[in-house]
Amino acid sequence: METKPQSRVLIVDDMRVNRMILSSLLASNGVLSDLASSGEECLQLCRENKYDLILLDHRMPGIDGVDTFVQLKEIFKEQGREVPVVCHTVEAAKDNINLYKAAGFADVLIKPIQPQRLSDVLMEYLPEGSVESHRNREDEEAKLKVELAKLPRWLSGVPGLDLACGMGNCETADDYVDALAVFAASVTDKADEIERLLAEEDFSRYTLKVHSLKSMARLVGALSLSEAAAEMEAAGKNSDFDVIREKTPMLLSAYRAYADHLSPLSEDAEGES
Repeated sequence: METKPQSRVLIVDDMRVNRMILSSLLASNGVLSDLASSGEECLQLCRENKYDLILLDHRMPGIDGVDTFVQLKEIFKEQGREVPVVCHTVEAAKDNINLYKAAGFADVLIKPIQPQRLSDVLMEYLPEGSVESHRNREDEEAKLKVELAKLPRWLSGVPGLDLACGMGNCETADDYVDALAVFAASVTDKADEIERLLAEEDFSRYTLKVHSLKSMARLVGALSLSEAAAEMEAAGKNSDFDVIREKTPMLLSAYRAYADHLSPLSEDAEGES
């Protein structure tokens, strides 16, 4: 009996929720994946294993995506092989996309990554026959409605949470609920860290943290929170420190509110354990 080749992809992202959702989406396409939370871990895994494709986050603490990519090319050169590396980023401007491609990335995925777009990339860059055929648009829309109906009803009452947007970034209702649980569990620590960096006036690291919050909030459908974080990120890049000092308390108040709004998720998890 002939079997399909099994491809393996390395997912590199410093955010756990991004790694979790990408891994689930790959599994739905019949593709295996390994996970790395930093550029350093990515380089080590690529020295030890062979991958058919790398999905590499652009902005990460420590070695960022571009620097990681430069070192990856040296590793692949030593191994005598070529591996496509796809950048994934929230920076959707055309100039940025062209810049990444000019740097040698095979392609660019814009966060939050749409399942259909990811399937297209897998079909293009992985060995023929290793990716399961994806559903058409009508099938995807029908599946989205079915999965939305499976979500806990109380989620529809969470202020500022766009369930269709968040669900559209995940494969199943269970994946979305898991992503929301990870998001909620990290609120206190991440909000406290942003507050501390503001107090220390470490605006460089502050900007990185609100960038991360922008991406994570967008991923789970917390769109107004994502927009507020994007405003603070822009202020950090433009050195508008008075704006940061004025508006960060409102951002953190809205962010911390999600810990309460989503608290039933942790209660449900405790009840199942």
